[in-house]
Amino acid sequence: MNQTIASCFLIGAALALPASRVMAQENSPTGIATFFAQSGAARETLWHANANFVYDAEGKVRFQGQSFGDSDAYNINFEAGTRIALNEKWSLPLGVKSDNYYLGHIPGVPITANIHTLRLTAGVSYRMDEDWTITGTLSPSLYRFSHIEDNTIGIAGGVLATYRINPNLNLTLGLFVSPDSEVPVLPAVGVRWIIDDKLTLEAGLPRTRLTYHLCPDWSVYTGGDFSGTTFRTSQTLGTKIGQSQYNNALATYQDIRLGVGLGYQLPGGLRAEMEIGYSVYRDIAFKRIGDSARFDPAPYARLGLGLRF
Repeated sequence: MNQTIASCFLIGAALALPASRVMAQENSPTGIATFFAQSGAARETLWHANANFVYDAEGKVRFQGQSFGDSDAYNINFEAGTRIALNEKWSLPLGVKSDNYYLGHIPGVPITANIHTLRLTAGVSYRMDEDWTITGTLSPSLYRFSHIEDNTIGIAGGVLATYRINPNLNLTLGLFVSPDSEVPVLPAVGVRWIIDDKLTLEAGLPRTRLTYHLCPDWSVYTGGDFSGTTFRTSQTLGTKIGQSQYNNALATYQDIRLGVGLGYQLPGGLRAEMEIGYSVYRDIAFKRIGDSARFDPAPYARLGLGLRF
């Protein structure tokens, strides 16, 4: 089911326009890499940082064919990265991402109250000519911050090719491998299209967005995003509910949201966003157990700050 949703999200974005630009938002292994791949020529060092706060309202939990109580969720994530220019052709993308989820506890359901993960990204980017840029990355991740063992560390990686069709249209294609995630092999296909001086379309994973620029500083947008993280449960989570298979279990938390938002461009490269909408699909999938805890759809709100310089 989860693989089907992810695949449909990709295909839908590809049909909306021939492809997608993968943005550096939420917890996607492709986000940081694509930012660097599409930043243009490797002529200068670029930096970016993002902070997001998301609240999902309470939704009823469904687990093993039964309906339980309501559970909400807070997500606070931080991300920073740079692309170090070596020369006109070569650059090095580097990044770090911290995800912090706080979920409401439900007796009898293997819901980890606190999920904390950390991901590092490093790679190399080569600008073949004025139009083509190739980027490869590796991303080691820490699946929890306590009782760190070999199985609490994972690694993902991938390759992206970005083609500049014209000054207003960029196409990205690639493939990412993350063996521990719910979707271990994920194709990346995307586009960023400046339709005119008012409209910009960014389509794909983890975000699809149509933005209307009201004026140089203010904009409104609508779209959807796919967020989440792979993590390890605590060593005693399953014991507490009488199902020991959920002790130290590998899981993926994921949230698909549709919404509308307002953005404001502040001086110095700082951007603020406020967004509301609906979380249409949210769950915790236990890959090797073959089970999941699913949350009913519910409203959400997001506050975000981004900085590029």
